[in-house]
Amino acid sequence: MKKNITVIGVLCLAVTVVGCSTSFAGEKAGTIVELEGNPTTGYVWEVDISNPDIVKEMGNEYISSQLDDDVVGVGGVFRFNFQGVAPGETEITFKYHRPWEEDTPPLDTVTYTAVVDSNHVVTLIKR
Repeated sequence: MKKNITVIGVLCLAVTVVGCSTSFAGEKAGTIVELEGNPTTGYVWEVDISNPDIVKEMGNEYISSQLDDDVVGVGGVFRFNFQGVAPGETEITFKYHRPWEEDTPPLDTVTYTAVVDSNHVVTLIKR
């Protein structure tokens, strides 16, 4: 089931993995995508933007769900921050894989269509 979330005028179709939201850095809105993962298994989320002249990645980070320092191997979320650069449409594809396994298909792939309006607000539509 798809779920629509409206945040500060930006429509995000929730990723079943975690989701997307909007935050502010100065006057421009940034769009956050969070995907669950566990880098202790060797898997990481990597992003590919079809046209970086429309949307650019502002940064990413991994946030562990670990509550206790003695626990090993706990997953968390990979957080990616995007900002609109110019009006238009492009694809953002995430693949969850082990980077050194070049001939192995990704364990998971998530693709969004990113639509940027004239105010550089990014709307993500999960495909």
